[in-house]
Amino acid sequence: MAVFILRGAAVKKGIPVCDSVTIAQGLNKRWVSSDLKCGSGGRSSFSGIVATVFGATGFYGRYIVNRLGRVGSQVIAPYRGDEHDYRHLRPMGDLGQIVFPSYNLRDVESITKAVKYSNVVINLIGRDYETRNFKFSDTHVEGAKVIAEACRNAGVSRLVHVSALGARKDSPSRFLQSKAEGELVVKNAFPEVTIIRPAATYGNEDRYFNYYASLRGIPFNMLPLLDKGLKTYKYPVYVSDIATAVMNIISDPDTQGKTYEFVGPKKYQLLELVDYLYRVMHRPFKPLSLPPPLFRLTAWALELSPFIPYMTRDILIRLHLIEQLSGGLPGLEDVGVTPTNVEDVALTILRRYRQFVHFKKSIDEIEPSKI
Repeated sequence: MAVFILRGAAVKKGIPVCDSVTIAQGLNKRWVSSDLKCGSGGRSSFSGIVATVFGATGFYGRYIVNRLGRVGSQVIAPYRGDEHDYRHLRPMGDLGQIVFPSYNLRDVESITKAVKYSNVVINLIGRDYETRNFKFSDTHVEGAKVIAEACRNAGVSRLVHVSALGARKDSPSRFLQSKAEGELVVKNAFPEVTIIRPAATYGNEDRYFNYYASLRGIPFNMLPLLDKGLKTYKYPVYVSDIATAVMNIISDPDTQGKTYEFVGPKKYQLLELVDYLYRVMHRPFKPLSLPPPLFRLTAWALELSPFIPYMTRDILIRLHLIEQLSGGLPGLEDVGVTPTNVEDVALTILRRYRQFVHFKKSIDEIEPSKI
């Protein structure tokens, strides 16, 4: 009775309230915040989603957290670094809707606490390179297993695990090998998991288009590409499409237990793709093919850096690996997302790399191809 009295008082004052039936039902079981849905939608409402996003401070994380916050979700964004790593995520939700507990991937208790009250968990954790503390297997296999087991024990409704396109045990990339193994251990621990395999992804903060743009200062405009990029094919996918797809997956129970491969709408030859990126930047470009052993030797030298390595042998393999679809697996269109063309958004990512002498030109003016 007290519940309905409080509801009536709130209505008289014009205060948006939650559904009274849901509250009454909550009195008969263990109450959790996800039993309540408040407001008409938007960041100041509550959608009923309580989501733990592991890897929220990464590339995918900022887009997915923003989409969750936009619909009024409560977000737990565990972090293990400095507080400045997550400060850009704070404005993405209303006051108190996004919290940042510290955690360690090897600390089972901290992960258990992070998923305890969630009905959705999204695992975005990934590492492009190995460190002394974390190898690929530690991050993509053991860490993923701990998260999946914690979700199962906590009774989490939905688990979304982000893998990678081309994840196979026989892949020449140890990164992709570990991703494949991670998929298996997650499925064993949480059979209803939804697995996403995105292709190489581009966006404002990516290490894909921005990587090629960073090579613009090489003398004589020579850009090293294995076999001049003639034997490599890619399906670049836009990061906002991935974020939209994740939100659609969360809201659709039919996606449970499925594996998706998310790729862009067009297949590009690597040479063709890089040439287009440099034409957008109004920068000269000449492909340079070096012997594969020299490529690997250079990558090995760069991965010895005590700081974040600019290149490693495994990254080199993935940059020149042909992206192939497994065949038969659903994609972006199957979750209601129309893939974005590279030509529609490349300018917003790469215009900052243009020289000042080109600023008088039309914003959308692109140099003609010379290859």
